[in-house]
Amino acid sequence: MLSLSHFNKQTIKGDIFGALTSTIVALPFALAFGVTSGIGASAGIYCAIITGLFASIFGGTNQQISGPNTGLTVAMVAILTSFVAQSPDNGIAAAFTVVSLAGLFQMLFGFFKLGKYFILVSYPVISGFTSGIGILIILSQIEPLFGVSIAELTLSMTTFTNTNTLLGIVCILVLFLWPQKYSRVVPASIIAVTGATLFYVFSEVNLPVVGAITSELPSFNMPIWENILAGEMIKSALLIATLSTLDSLMTSLTVDSISNDLHNSDQELVGQGIGNVIAGLFGALPGGGATMRTVTNLRAGGTTPLSGILHALFILAIVLWAGEYTAYIPVAVLAAILTHVGISIIDWNFLKRLHQVPLFSVGLMLSTMIMSVAFDLVTAVLIGVFVANLVTIRRLSEIQLDNINLCTAKDAQYLSEPEKQLLTSVEDNVQLLNISGPIGFGVARGLKQSVSKTDEDKILLIDLTDAHFVGITSTIAIEEIIVSSQNEGRQIILSSVHDRVRKDFNKLKLLDKISPEHIFDTRIAALNYLKQTIKPYP
Repeated sequence: MLSLSHFNKQTIKGDIFGALTSTIVALPFALAFGVTSGIGASAGIYCAIITGLFASIFGGTNQQISGPNTGLTVAMVAILTSFVAQSPDNGIAAAFTVVSLAGLFQMLFGFFKLGKYFILVSYPVISGFTSGIGILIILSQIEPLFGVSIAELTLSMTTFTNTNTLLGIVCILVLFLWPQKYSRVVPASIIAVTGATLFYVFSEVNLPVVGAITSELPSFNMPIWENILAGEMIKSALLIATLSTLDSLMTSLTVDSISNDLHNSDQELVGQGIGNVIAGLFGALPGGGATMRTVTNLRAGGTTPLSGILHALFILAIVLWAGEYTAYIPVAVLAAILTHVGISIIDWNFLKRLHQVPLFSVGLMLSTMIMSVAFDLVTAVLIGVFVANLVTIRRLSEIQLDNINLCTAKDAQYLSEPEKQLLTSVEDNVQLLNISGPIGFGVARGLKQSVSKTDEDKILLIDLTDAHFVGITSTIAIEEIIVSSQNEGRQIILSSVHDRVRKDFNKLKLLDKISPEHIFDTRIAALNYLKQTIKPYP
């Protein structure tokens, strides 16, 4: 978050240079995302200005550069298309209301300190999701590049001899082949835009162009609530909020790794949320942290939020005084830039190693990617996260089941020598159930199955010496074991209940179901009691 300490002579030079460099990188992308959205280039430009400004002022990552990005643009295109189809009169206004609503959700994520949970998404889900977005952005550029929809596209010589298509292909080659060492001085996107624009100006060829951006500031749009779209508006706002949050926090983690600094995730969400609330009110695309632009800013010398603020102001100055020149930029070059982005964000590294990755991870990645393309981004992420979490819970449960042991004196290595002797003397009449480690809800069934295998004629000693946390579901499972055993006439002894576990047991009145003289503070005390009360066989 911006403070007076960020205005100092030691950092301001780097912040200015970082802002200028990131502005050069950001401009072509802002134009491209705006045009792709169908709203116009200005929607992408003002997204970069508004979210860049407010996320820098109120955010929690010093060097973050915010603006439009691939996933958010793809999502916004789908939202606009759906809303306009259902409500021609208010669809566009409702879509921008969704952007502001998404910003409010992000602010709530920050206020309730949920930032740390968004970066716990399984890697195969993120890989499939981003790869799906890459495919979607490539498919969306078919028409700008080839002049026909994907359904009408035929790969013939006439397809590739069209001037617009040839220009786009040349630009794509420039973007891929421009040497990396020169990109630090002049980004490949700037070379492509400049070259394509000069070609359009001097060749006098008739090509689709971006069109001039008005120097007037965007007008305020009052949010509206469309009842027939209510459900979709909330769902879409959550999608936008989640995408922006993931992009922003992943970028923040990248900054941390480069700068050896630590960002404030929750403050970052508040800042990004404020930016999106205002972006929606002024008809701009939703924005989030932009990794490439942020890294450019960082490597060029930007170290404080001032660099992000200057970045936004530099873009605003260009729009106000040079916006008319976008009328000479061919649409093909912007389509080439986005095609390059789409190809680049597909997780080729993961795809190349599919034969080395566990089958489940392969299936999770590919299914998330396919669902992102075939259905929608929300469905893909929700199903992917749900399946990944189910498998994670199952694996944790398998590990935790190892913490539940029906023990004898011979195999209970954790027992002290006196405890082993005591258990040996009574084990013809006593079954020791040792529960250790944290026990979650996924273990409850295994816990009951373990006890069901015991000799019902023996006293059951439930030992909780090493159990410092027992989940509510497992607490209920233990309660069921106690009640069912007592109904069968079986005696239950409980030992070593830690204070935290005792509090959870007391909430369900579990300890009320056992006679106080059968609850012991230590395991050895319980074993001594059993030795004294059990009569040995003759």
